[in-house]
Amino acid sequence: MVKTSLFTSLALAISIGFSGIIAPSVSANTPIPIQNVQSQPLIEHVKSIKTEHKGIFSTAITEEWFNPQNGFLREDNFVKEQEKITLKSKVHQYPNQKSLFKETIDRYQDKDIWTYLGVETLNGQQVKKMKTIIEPKSGIYHIVYVSSSTGLPIKEDKFDNKNDLLATYVYFYDQVTDPNGEIFKVKEKNLEIDLQKTK
Repeated sequence: MVKTSLFTSLALAISIGFSGIIAPSVSANTPIPIQNVQSQPLIEHVKSIKTEHKGIFSTAITEEWFNPQNGFLREDNFVKEQEKITLKSKVHQYPNQKSLFKETIDRYQDKDIWTYLGVETLNGQQVKKMKTIIEPKSGIYHIVYVSSSTGLPIKEDKFDNKNDLLATYVYFYDQVTDPNGEIFKVKEKNLEIDLQKTK
């Protein structure tokens, strides 16, 4: 448990640094000034942190920024494994997509995938607990905790057919403005760091 929290803290610190390298003027948790809300489009921002619990320990962080006005989507991926760190960033455009948040909400309402288990409290929030319909061959399933107020997932656990925890996903959401147009400037960026060479 201590190992998991230590690596999660490290991942958060590196993730903040990664975002800062690519888009120095944008912070995921920056409050949006009232005057900017009227003049700047609100950009949806989603951050997910995946921690592997079995096998080779790794942490993966994904950040997405979506501008509903023009359909631009930026995705940053950070993966920390035992011997290397991989950083990737890419911008796409999806003119027909209206909301990243709405797409996420709809995905967790699909009754062909999820079955409802009840209501619980997680970190002071009321959440709906749901479970994936198990695939007969693998037996792997997910348990997700979805905010009752927003419909967005907060935490998701992946289990194997022996009910051992394989991975945990934690999700964060906010809206940001981009007055200097920094978020979507990066078309594609790839960086790999060999940790064995840095020792």
